[in-house]
Amino acid sequence: MAAKRAVEPPEGLSRADLILACMPLLFAGGYALGVAAFDAWTTATGLAAVAGSLPMVDGLFRNPPQGG
Repeated sequence: MAAKRAVEPPEGLSRADLILACMPLLFAGGYALGVAAFDAWTTATGLAAVAGSLPMVDGLFRNPPQGG
């Protein structure tokens, strides 16, 4: 007798899943790029914040969530 899983794996990734995955990756990439280009942590943090917020802006304003 096979045991039934309490949580099933997802069928595929949704747009929201991709947005949540991209935000920290873009933040880290923006920070690394900022450190390499400007050699100042304040500028690197600002660049990382802008880069990390792009998927959030896309998910909230350009392609907002639809219904439940």
